[in-house]
Amino acid sequence: MAESFKYRAFLSYSHADTAAAKRVHGRLEGFRIDNDLIGRNTPMGPIPATLRPIFRDRHEFDAGGSLAELTAAALEGSAALIVLASPHAARSKYVNEELRQFKSHHPERPVIPLIVDGEPGDPKKECFPPALRFSVAPDGAITDSPVDVLAADLREQGDGIELALAKVAARLIGLAPDDVYRRADRERRRQARRTRRVVALFFVMLVGIIGSLVGLIEKEAIKEQFNWFTVMQPYRVANFDPYVLKPDAERALKPLVSFRECAKDCPEMIVIAAGGFTMGSPATEQGRYTNEGPQHKVTIAKRFAVSKFDVTFADWDACVSVGGCPNAADSGFGRDTKPVINVRWDDAKTYVAWLSKMTGQPYRLLTEAEWEYAARAGTTTAYYWGDDINNGNANANCKGCGSKWDDQQTSPVGSFAANPFGLYDMAGNVFQWVQDCNHPDYNGAPTDGSAWTSGDCSNRVVRGGSWGSDPQALRSAYRFWGRTDDRVLILGFRVGRTLTP
Repeated sequence: MAESFKYRAFLSYSHADTAAAKRVHGRLEGFRIDNDLIGRNTPMGPIPATLRPIFRDRHEFDAGGSLAELTAAALEGSAALIVLASPHAARSKYVNEELRQFKSHHPERPVIPLIVDGEPGDPKKECFPPALRFSVAPDGAITDSPVDVLAADLREQGDGIELALAKVAARLIGLAPDDVYRRADRERRRQARRTRRVVALFFVMLVGIIGSLVGLIEKEAIKEQFNWFTVMQPYRVANFDPYVLKPDAERALKPLVSFRECAKDCPEMIVIAAGGFTMGSPATEQGRYTNEGPQHKVTIAKRFAVSKFDVTFADWDACVSVGGCPNAADSGFGRDTKPVINVRWDDAKTYVAWLSKMTGQPYRLLTEAEWEYAARAGTTTAYYWGDDINNGNANANCKGCGSKWDDQQTSPVGSFAANPFGLYDMAGNVFQWVQDCNHPDYNGAPTDGSAWTSGDCSNRVVRGGSWGSDPQALRSAYRFWGRTDDRVLILGFRVGRTLTP
């Protein structure tokens, strides 16, 4: 890679493939290049010791400049373009635009497709965007001349992850894939032998370490108890105890009434009546995905409460200030009334557990069914305001939304009109963690409003869309997921509370 290039490659992908992108990015930046290869001259220049850096995410941008300008600059500074090919990518205008720009401006630089899902040429599962399948003229126009696409296939039924990544690495450094793969495989075997020796040594040391750990655990327990008696309990007494609902007051709450069980910096809650609704989207809904079906009736037998807004940084930082929650980065978007972001699913669970400890009340994450019931608020349209995105309804990635925050950053909570239940930002701004494990569709889903806690629980459902989402992701039925350890700047959460019948 010539010194003028800032990045070894630009990784282009749909936001729906974020989990795959993070995995590929980490594996490529950590790809081991054989020492015998380093420095060898190839058509791509001298072989480097590492493939870093590979551009992946917007948060790598410096402050200032529009998103389009910064993206164009990152493409200009990349020696190659890696495209994660999937049905989502094939439909993404952003992936297609990045391809179009790169191919028209830099026809001499390699474009490297990597299939993560879908089937090339299948009308229903096409994974190649138009600018990949057809040649692009110097003026940027996508022609009707098809091109042969040689793609690595990440899937098990394809190349598998090791060979697929070796193929990508080979194209980045200008070698044959087999040469890179054989050398990488040999290095992996050497590393496995070294690992076995280290494990044996570790086992010998383990007995001695266990005694030290016991002392450390006891020390941490003492530290936690000290923090409780000196910081957290006094904070609870002053900020929560006088405001927690008494049983009679809780039973007297009417639907859509709001309440808050603290003096400041905790969520304001809205009472949601029991009821039933049809969950999911009809096959005729524009922008629908198959995981939104089949539609099914859900009956929520007991009333519950939902936070009026997404949990804000002010709410979160109150928990941090007394040692109840870890710090969360705001990515330069601001704090206070901005929704908290960069929090894992486990972080969200930590917050609701802390809120329950402060109030003595059953705060929790919403179930997916409760979330959609609350988001729809009695509506059956694509969005809770109608079937079209329209202007001024939400913060999202669309030209017609009319917000100064669109596709740029989070907006302060409550910047747009509430839904009929009085809940704000149930569409756009940030995705929201819920309790449920991820499933590919609703076959076998609970019909009583409870959480679906079987299946792939390393991935949890997120709902509502974000400031960086296309309009179709803001629909009330749209479902996505994140790994429980994901911390990203498009993802936050809101809280629920069980109420006495």
